[in-house]
Amino acid sequence: MTKILTLTGLLALLVSIGSCRRSGTSATSPAAEGDTITHNASLLTIVDYGDYTLVDVTNPWDTSSLLQRYILIPRDNASDNHRASFPEGIQITVPLRSSLVYSSVHAAAIKDIGAVGAITGVCDAGYYKIPEILSGISAGRIADAGQSMSPSIEKIMALEPEAILTSPFQNAGHGAITQLGIPIIECADYMESTPLGRAEWIKLYGELYGNRNAADSIFREVSARYESIRQCVSQVTYKPTVISEMVTDGVWYMPGGHSYMAGMFKDAGACYPWSENTSTGSLQLDFATVYEHASDADIWLIKTFGRDLTLDELRSSYPLHARMSAFSHGGVYACNTSSTTFFEDFPFHPDLLLAEYVNLFHPGLLPDSTLIYFRQVK
Repeated sequence: MTKILTLTGLLALLVSIGSCRRSGTSATSPAAEGDTITHNASLLTIVDYGDYTLVDVTNPWDTSSLLQRYILIPRDNASDNHRASFPEGIQITVPLRSSLVYSSVHAAAIKDIGAVGAITGVCDAGYYKIPEILSGISAGRIADAGQSMSPSIEKIMALEPEAILTSPFQNAGHGAITQLGIPIIECADYMESTPLGRAEWIKLYGELYGNRNAADSIFREVSARYESIRQCVSQVTYKPTVISEMVTDGVWYMPGGHSYMAGMFKDAGACYPWSENTSTGSLQLDFATVYEHASDADIWLIKTFGRDLTLDELRSSYPLHARMSAFSHGGVYACNTSSTTFFEDFPFHPDLLLAEYVNLFHPGLLPDSTLIYFRQVK
């Protein structure tokens, strides 16, 4: 009973703190001029004002409004008196010294900028392949907060992270964690419409973890290589038709026409049947619709987890799969995401995946034609 009362009291206190911290979503921009350090992302704006850095995350489902605004304050400038002069928004002292990360995607980006030591908790631990994370969980240095859809509130409270990094979804909140008073970083990078727009979100993690130079350097290198590959592909005349994924529980999830994946197909020199669609997320289609628009697709890309797909399995999972032209002409390629670093790499290193797609769509065009993610399904 004592434990329940203590937990209830602490929750009440954190709710009170949290309500103060989350008051600035609709704040107007400061009048002073700052240095804007994002230029490719459409949903992320980062402006350095010297004493603080303002971060605006645009609502992907209503781009006329903000999803959230953050005021990042250096630790040596974080006195209470000074804070009062900053714009409205969720104030976060940076660099973060502890954080709960919901996704291995963002943990990989944090590792890239040299701040993996500031990850003190994770969700969905079974999906992580980063050695430092796995050893940290094993040794008890990193807390396993359970599943991202229903994390352990008690473990999060015991961890006391300075921020929680998680992805927003349309018409869905973040559940009970919103009551803990801990800043929630809305990682909406997956809703960007271009690969380099998403990749630029690494700058946000650079700001949060005090490694701006590392983040800038990574993005410059990624952007330069991506553009170089895209320019090389721009000279091709033949463009194969490409589709992705497969029927799962009666639904075929296909990238929206304005999604970063559709953009990457285009940049890699392929035709995508839904390129005219305006969605930046996933399309929920049935087999008949896909068959009508793309039965003759040359290349079919599928992601799996924990197994290497075979044609027999693809057919048995949904017999009509075998009617697709790519099935009978050797055009099916699968990526086992449990044994590759596909998800850890492509969001913030889209140049690697672009090169992979070019090697699939236009073999021999690039100097290195090695496939690192996909293999032909037989």
